Amino acid sequence: MFAAVDLGSDSFRLHIGKYEGGVIRVVKSMREPIRLAAGLDAKGCLTEPARQSALNCLQN
Repeated sequence: MFAAVDLGSDSFRLHIGKYEGGVIRVVKSMREPIRLAAGLDAKGCLTEPARQSALNCLQN
C-alpha cells in the first residue's frame, strides 16, 4: 500500500493506492476542505484556530 498526502491552502487530500500488475491503483481518496489561507493573521502566519483545524483534520 502507498499513500500520498497533498496539504494545500484550500484543502487536504489523501490518496491510498495498491501496487498491482506493475501499476499503482488508487483504492481510496479523501478530500477535506480546510481553507488555511483564510486563517492567516496580519503577518501572514497561521492563527492558532487555523493550526488546530489543520491538526484535527490530519488526526481524523
